[in-house]
Amino acid sequence: MNDATVQYEAPDDKMDSASVRNELVDGVSAEYHEYLRLSGIYQGEALRKLTRKIDIHVVPQLLIIYALSNIDRSNVGNARLFGAEKDMGLTATHWNVALSIFFVTYALAGPISNIFLKRFGPKKILPALLFTVSLVLVGSGCAKNKAAWFALRLLLGAFEAGMFPGCAYTLTTWYTPADLHSRISWFYLGSAFSNITGSLLAYGIGQLDGIWGYRGWRWIYVLEGCFSFVFAIGAYFWIQDTPAKQGRWLQEEERTFVILRNRFAYGHDQSGSEDDFNWRAILSAATSIHTWAICWFYFTCCIAIYGFSFTIPTIMNNLGFTAAVSQAMSAPPYAFAAICLVVLGWFSERVRQRMLTFILPAIMAWIGTLICLLTVAHKHLVALTYVGVVLAAGGLVCLSPACTAWIGLNSAGQSKRNGAIALTTVRAQFGGIVGSNIYLAKEKPLYHTGFGCALAFLGFGCIISPLIYAYYCKRVNAAREAMTEEEISAKWTPEQLRALGDKSPYYRYEY
Repeated sequence: MNDATVQYEAPDDKMDSASVRNELVDGVSAEYHEYLRLSGIYQGEALRKLTRKIDIHVVPQLLIIYALSNIDRSNVGNARLFGAEKDMGLTATHWNVALSIFFVTYALAGPISNIFLKRFGPKKILPALLFTVSLVLVGSGCAKNKAAWFALRLLLGAFEAGMFPGCAYTLTTWYTPADLHSRISWFYLGSAFSNITGSLLAYGIGQLDGIWGYRGWRWIYVLEGCFSFVFAIGAYFWIQDTPAKQGRWLQEEERTFVILRNRFAYGHDQSGSEDDFNWRAILSAATSIHTWAICWFYFTCCIAIYGFSFTIPTIMNNLGFTAAVSQAMSAPPYAFAAICLVVLGWFSERVRQRMLTFILPAIMAWIGTLICLLTVAHKHLVALTYVGVVLAAGGLVCLSPACTAWIGLNSAGQSKRNGAIALTTVRAQFGGIVGSNIYLAKEKPLYHTGFGCALAFLGFGCIISPLIYAYYCKRVNAAREAMTEEEISAKWTPEQLRALGDKSPYYRYEY
């Protein structure tokens, strides 16, 4: 090997035995030697103390802001039960179109949002997105007709688009691959909480039906939008930026360590300042087989997730519960899902098997969906149907953070990782277009098409396909392990190796 280079081995196995086990780095780099020095300081109890500090200052804020931006996902199903469809003169087809067009602008605006996120930072962009979402929510409560409803759904998709990939990317700047999945799972609790609180609030706020001449579903949107509006203003003062821009609660030495740890744990790119984009890295992310593979998993699970979340209040109503009770009955499945997220996050840290932590919840969701299909038409099996709903919710909610963590771990370099997360997330949202159209009103309460499609996509896209992808990653890693130092040195210079990112022969993919 060239005398000016060394092989990087993570100083602390807990910190990272992950994707970049043997990253080729500049052996005389001042940054690398500073990283080694700081790694000797931040280990054991000192490292745990720093991690707890980051956990307290970063994750809860992202959880709350994502929960508030995501609350419309439960609102739209609740609003339908309280008569929104009829009040605006919509047909069942119009309603499904309104659900679908949300995902069109969601997919188109996602990459643009992440460009602004990297340029201006999460501290400015995330509260701004929540602010605009809150205005659209209030406007939704005032919609009078089909045109207004469609326009508001398009705007909502555009403003919500950057929230999830933006929060996920922010987490990758703070945590190592070893800790990432569990923190994304914790943050994604916001989705489960928004469904729980959205259902319970809908139950309570729905009782305002007729107050001041406003229907219950309008009150749901207006009050929740106003709350998000107030919270968005305050969020600017406590949402955390990336480590490079954060200086209030981190000591300078801690901040330097987190920045360098991130750089050497995930691999290099030549992106320069974190405020600039490396467009070559973005193109690499867009054409990467890993981005497309995990995007396929995400797309298929989104079909099941959104179809299920939009329809669960109606399923409860079809089982014989009143509209109000159906709202409340929609909350416990997501409470179970929140527990599953915490357990899976803990489990992922222990086993470090990405395929396993993705397939297990997919199997649970598949079993739950099958139970619903077989029992939903039988009123005497209401309890069993509800068990199916609970299992399906528990499994489905765990799939999104698993996908996000997986693509973040298998994309080296800040620009490529940011682009891969954004592209994977927004491409997958087209699954929402499919999911919002498979549970057909004319088929209720059986929903053969909806449950059948969910089973097919979960089975092939979320169980079989990840097995194939894991085998591919294993083969690539094995081929790289087999390369000798002489073969590597003959093919690439040290500078070229650093620019390769996850294509480097020293990089190991997680599976």
